[in-house]
Amino acid sequence: MDQLSLLSFGPGGWGDALLRGLGITLALAAATFPVAIALSFALHWARSSSRWPVRILARAYATIFKSLPEILTLLILYYQSQAAINWLAKSIAPQSDIAISPFIAGLVALSLVISAYGSEVVRAAMNAIGKGQFEAAASLGLTPLRAFLTVILPQLWRHALPGFGNLWVILLKDTSLVSVIALNDLTHVAVLAINTTREPFLFYLAIGIIYVALVMASSRMQKSLERRSARGFVQAGGRHA
Repeated sequence: MDQLSLLSFGPGGWGDALLRGLGITLALAAATFPVAIALSFALHWARSSSRWPVRILARAYATIFKSLPEILTLLILYYQSQAAINWLAKSIAPQSDIAISPFIAGLVALSLVISAYGSEVVRAAMNAIGKGQFEAAASLGLTPLRAFLTVILPQLWRHALPGFGNLWVILLKDTSLVSVIALNDLTHVAVLAINTTREPFLFYLAIGIIYVALVMASSRMQKSLERRSARGFVQAGGRHA
């Protein structure tokens, strides 16, 4: 019972700190995901470009960020970019000292990694739609942008939702990596609590349960969105989804 009191809210308990850490974890994931999706589309279009330098750079981008461990990407971005920015700042104003926010570093690093995989989701979804949809939209006189927004995108989401849903779950779990750069997310708070109370099992179990709950809630939301996106879609045999 004394151990459980460590998870309570108020003085003597770590409940408040864990709740704030959970808020930062969710905020980081929520801020990163739309950036990663936008980069996924941009990377797919770059990899499909008719200009070979753009294609080569896009493929190199995808290969590098799919090959590097996420934590290494985070550490390189956080420490090396901070060193580069400070060197540039000191060359202009010698007394300046700029610190990069761990939140921003985590957002950028995770966006780069998730978008490398997200571009494959976009590619598969585009292939599932087929070129006939683009040609039909063009025959109606729609501009490429309008055709994409009104004809392609509504169909694309139905095919891309499972892949993007899986990437969201991966992103939720990968946010724990930012604890190594001292962002007070859920994992970092748990580590601080363990160092103070010497109760690793209790706090690792607690945050493990929280992550499982987040993934289960995300899976339910994903299935709901998939059902919603499939409304009115006619399956083989003439049945409606």
